[in-house]
Amino acid sequence: MTASFPYDLVTLGQFPGGWGWEGQLRAYIRQKYRDDLAALADLAPDRLAACLGAELVAERPYDTIRWGLRVRPFRPLELFFLYNVDPEFGRDLRVFYSRASLVLPTEDAYVFAWDYIALLARYGRGALPLHLQTPSSNWLTLAAIEAEHGQALERFTLQGRQEVLLLISPEVATAATWRLAAGHCQTGPAEWTIVWSVLPDLLLRASRIEDHLEVAYEAGGASKYGPEFLISFAWLYLNALLRQARQVNPALPQLSAFF
Repeated sequence: MTASFPYDLVTLGQFPGGWGWEGQLRAYIRQKYRDDLAALADLAPDRLAACLGAELVAERPYDTIRWGLRVRPFRPLELFFLYNVDPEFGRDLRVFYSRASLVLPTEDAYVFAWDYIALLARYGRGALPLHLQTPSSNWLTLAAIEAEHGQALERFTLQGRQEVLLLISPEVATAATWRLAAGHCQTGPAEWTIVWSVLPDLLLRASRIEDHLEVAYEAGGASKYGPEFLISFAWLYLNALLRQARQVNPALPQLSAFF
């Protein structure tokens, strides 16, 4: 990259054991989603950025980079998607992370990249509209979404996590949300609710009320995005919450104790 590019970036291959995961990302980009991602050249990058909750990167690390998107789901994770159009090698999407992101587990970093690549591919082939819908006040629980789609959404997402999430106190939930620099946390004497804007029109809510845990999505976003995205983003955000909660309260058990 040029010396004028202001970001210190790494690839997924620089995460611990990340080379295999990097190979899978490249296979998605160059094979499975090749034609879909090639079609991104015909779309306005500012509209893509708005739909992903991203910001356009003004600087260009290479002359052949058409545009760059910077996505910051929560602290310290930052992903960069650079769209390259080369006269000889054609169109390509390159994925990078800020160096600070290296503290995340490699699998989580990979899944985040996969989610955004899959979303970009759907925009490329016109499967998703390039406009945002207004969120409603209606919520669908993972259990209800699971019943509709017949997939183990709730069971997969909460396996081994529900037990630890129920141990998080309102005070720890507040501190963990602050450490993530993402989400809004409301608390009561024995309860907490955190709402994350996963995408501009996809809201995720996690609630602990005494000994009950509920995970839900705003209904409009749940219907717009497929169950594969719903399960993936819930898994990622709950993982992030648990990591930060253990930083606040090291007495919380590790997830490995439940597997």
